[in-house]
Amino acid sequence: MQNYRGLLLILGAVLAIAATLTAAAAPGCSSCVGGGSGGAWSSGLAFIGASAEATTRMETTPSTSATGYPEEITPSSLITARALYEDQIGEKERIMAYVGVPGDGSYIEGSIHLPLDPEVFNPDGSLKSPEEIAAIFGAAGISEDDPLVIYGDSFVNGYDTFAFWVMKYLGHQDVLLLEGTKGGRQAAGLKFAAKPSSRDPVIYNPDPNFDILALSGELEGLQLVDARTQADYNAGHLEGAINIDYTRVRGSNGLATSQALAQVFSALDKTQKVVVSSSNGGLASIVWYALYSQGYQGSLLMSG
Repeated sequence: MQNYRGLLLILGAVLAIAATLTAAAAPGCSSCVGGGSGGAWSSGLAFIGASAEATTRMETTPSTSATGYPEEITPSSLITARALYEDQIGEKERIMAYVGVPGDGSYIEGSIHLPLDPEVFNPDGSLKSPEEIAAIFGAAGISEDDPLVIYGDSFVNGYDTFAFWVMKYLGHQDVLLLEGTKGGRQAAGLKFAAKPSSRDPVIYNPDPNFDILALSGELEGLQLVDARTQADYNAGHLEGAINIDYTRVRGSNGLATSQALAQVFSALDKTQKVVVSSSNGGLASIVWYALYSQGYQGSLLMSG
């Protein structure tokens, strides 16, 4: 819902989120099955960082989907490298923001660097308020009306999908995720640089969408999805949660096909809200984004 400006003062305190859901998901808790870490998010400075093991598993996921379906038409929230290149040489100018961990030549020419970890978190690991996060984007030269393209390492660790969630949480309308790998982007004509560009600061006026934020005390009657591996899920999870391993929603360009995702999400009711949790917020955001791309009412689980 986009009409919650009047609730900002009340919800500002709620959004000072606790560092983790560990207490709610520890062995013996009333909301857990089988003990373990359950649906807890490892909030804080490592909130969206994937482990080396997780990154390796993502990079070795088959390039088609788990069901083997071929790729299809790009969802409207994604942009291909070729389409971005055509925008660059045409009249459509988009702000490009790299949100990953930079390496050699990570930046598409003209793009800015917009790291979210730890920028959007307080020292105690809680999420900053919408106004504070908006100030970060404004300082980077992004306003609420700017056409924005976010890119990272193509759904490998969730930096890009989490950044997309943050923008949608602030109410940003014109934001797209860039498909593909660096090689594919270069093949499409995009050029890369060793350093990012910069923009003059502006004012960002958020219109928060609190509907995509779930709090641990508000889960009754909602569909719960645990985005961790099956082994982690079996070790302990939130009561009532079903397991959808984040690797199952990937395809060769970052996202599996709609046909494949329909099978992955077949146990969910599309008319009801879905809450996604994981011990890693970035990986949970990959499943959240896949749900979003298919028209589900999805939210990410935070404590509160």
